[in-house]
Amino acid sequence: MASETESPTEGVLIGEGTAPVDLTDQIEETDESFAQVSQVQTVINHIHGNIGGASFGISGSHSKSRRTSGPISQYEIAEARTCFVRHASYMDAAERLKNGNMVALIGNAGTGRRTAALNLLDDFVGAQRHVVELSPAYTLEKLVAREYRKAYGYLLCDWPMDDVDGSIVGFHVREIRRRVRDAGAYLVITGTATSLPEGDQIPWLPPLACDVLRAHQVAPEVADEVATQITADHAMNDVVTLARDLASGVPLDKALGRLESAGRRDVVAWFDGPRTRGELFEMAAMAFAAGLSENGFESLLARLESIAGIGEEKADGISADDPMPSRRLLRLAEGSLFSLSPRRRLEFKVEGHRTHVMRELYQRHGMRLWDPVTEWLHECAALRDPSVQAEIARGVAVLASVAGYSYVESTFLTPWARGRGVMRGQATAAMAISWLCLDETTRPEVLRTVTSWTRSSAARPKFTATLAWSGELGIRFPMEAARMLWLQIRDSEKPVRHAEIALARLFAALTEATGNALPILDWLARQISNDRRIGRAVDPLIRAILSVLTARADGVGIPTVTAHLRSRPESAAPLATLWSAVLVKRPHRKDALAALYDAVCAFDERDDDDRDRVRALLAALVETLPEKERPLLAYDLRRYAISRNTDEDRLELLMSLLRIFLSPAALSLNTIGKRP
Repeated sequence: MASETESPTEGVLIGEGTAPVDLTDQIEETDESFAQVSQVQTVINHIHGNIGGASFGISGSHSKSRRTSGPISQYEIAEARTCFVRHASYMDAAERLKNGNMVALIGNAGTGRRTAALNLLDDFVGAQRHVVELSPAYTLEKLVAREYRKAYGYLLCDWPMDDVDGSIVGFHVREIRRRVRDAGAYLVITGTATSLPEGDQIPWLPPLACDVLRAHQVAPEVADEVATQITADHAMNDVVTLARDLASGVPLDKALGRLESAGRRDVVAWFDGPRTRGELFEMAAMAFAAGLSENGFESLLARLESIAGIGEEKADGISADDPMPSRRLLRLAEGSLFSLSPRRRLEFKVEGHRTHVMRELYQRHGMRLWDPVTEWLHECAALRDPSVQAEIARGVAVLASVAGYSYVESTFLTPWARGRGVMRGQATAAMAISWLCLDETTRPEVLRTVTSWTRSSAARPKFTATLAWSGELGIRFPMEAARMLWLQIRDSEKPVRHAEIALARLFAALTEATGNALPILDWLARQISNDRRIGRAVDPLIRAILSVLTARADGVGIPTVTAHLRSRPESAAPLATLWSAVLVKRPHRKDALAALYDAVCAFDERDDDDRDRVRALLAALVETLPEKERPLLAYDLRRYAISRNTDEDRLELLMSLLRIFLSPAALSLNTIGKRP
């Protein structure tokens, strides 16, 4: 990873002599960038909602949970245990875990390491089934320092290798093993490589495909026949999906057809044929821009061909009589990998082909293709066209699955995060981060990259980090995101509007994607309650809390706090703490009242459950507020409701609920039931 002091690539802004950039006044660009990341997040949510995981690549399986740290649900554990095959590698790992309370499963992505780890932990923690996933941001030092609980299982997935001296590693590992064993806990780590000593590793190999098929009650003769169709390109998730299809009665030819859709036969056949430079650059453009309108794609392709010098040798000799091929028809001819949607968007016939095309382009062709493509991608990332930036970001994420994350990070992500001019490349980098979070192999690396941007002394990487934390990265690692954004807001000498927006967007994204932002609400409530600053010094934190309380998905619709209370009624207590912290600050009181009014009025007063939620919120708020503030809340809220032309029935309902919870001493001020 490039550091802040390294020489930047051409066209990249960073240098010790560079003047600091103030982003606080670039409101339009900031809002536009967050909107673009939010649009990509909507697409990712749609993917999860329809197929339960990402489909832009074939590496790795995809868990049902979007969160990549915290308690693992019983549902996910039960799913992992269904028809699981306990083969030789698993039994070796179980023996190692039994003897040392700690084991690392080291193998390729997509081989079922996570599923095996969940089974191991569930086998050892017994009926209590307390299994917690740790963030891959954990270092050896943090693993040594953390507290382990009795009969708990801890999972650390896709842990990247630390660049630590071997003797230090040995010391830390011995201490981790001692602390885990003394606590009566268990720790399972998965990764493609690890800093752990060989004695703590199990080389992980997946079970045989025929054994997986038979475990799902597929007939032995069918299982043996199907197993011959499965190659190393197929992840264990593909094999399990095929087994479930066959077990549920899907015909063999149809099930194998679905399996082939993840394969690469058609793509390899296309590349094995004689191809012109024009065809190869058109395929490269599709690898990064599939999903755009036909006109938009052709415009981008023309620019790529110009950069590559295609057609320049004939530029001076063009005649009206020269033949002009029908490129649109040829593009969709028989044997093509492309299709045209009813809305005239160019797409791959099979979504999985995008990854295979990228792999063939990268493995077969060198700088004569990739130098022009790289220059073209840098131009596309800076275009003021959100649809182009979104597709380019997705394509770059696919490239990382075949070329490696470090290449993509150094060639595209960090240069875009640091880029000059209007903040468009930053948005493209953040969108790529969201896509990269869908792949289990790149997720830990992405977390480290964005964390380093957050800690950068330069403004633009910091801004890119706030964008990234508000998207899929924040959904995967909510506590890390909340901490990073909060520290940026708390420790900055100037207002950090984009970090405040990111915190609100994170709350909205978590609520929309998972229905549960309770951990960060609890954490924020503790932070604001324990902060001892007074006066203007606490204003940045109050503004950040207010941004959370006023958040709405995409800036429209019902308040996010209302949606969250419907899915998580227990969030009334931390929300009341946050509201109380803002209400007692007079400069922000009116905004806090407006947020409270909007949230309460978004509930349906005719619905009993909604009435209970409002009752719980107001009860918690009255309990949390200092006693002298309680009657003032009733007075001010009623005044504000009247100013909003609230109808008498809703006003009386609102005031009657407050009347229930206010103390007799407060009621004696006679501020309720009368117009001020």
